[in-house]
Amino acid sequence: MPYVMRDAGGDICGLYEQPQEGYAEEFLPDDNSEVVAFPPAQGAYSIGKSTPWRRMTDEEVDSVDAAMQAAPLKQRRIYEAASYISTDDELFGTLKSLLSAVLSPGRANELLAPET
Repeated sequence: MPYVMRDAGGDICGLYEQPQEGYAEEFLPDDNSEVVAFPPAQGAYSIGKSTPWRRMTDEEVDSVDAAMQAAPLKQRRIYEAASYISTDDELFGTLKSLLSAVLSPGRANELLAPET
């Protein structure tokens, strides 16, 4: 099943059922050791679309904004129209992959963590 996205270090930072043009185009079988070792998704939750931006430093905002401007137009329009981000939605995975690639997988997890 999974199409994988890798971070700058070559580690998997996202799994997708369908290829994600420009992000996750590499297919690996379900039983691949890297896929099996990838952390499982936590329970579903939603966060406000502004939450990751509020959590970023000014420098991170600059880097993420540049990467988002390079993303496909359709993807940008979907993100712009959303009022929240749900882990059940493909948009969440796409955003997490982008943040992981630009910043780091750990920082992406922090930025997209549930609101308290």
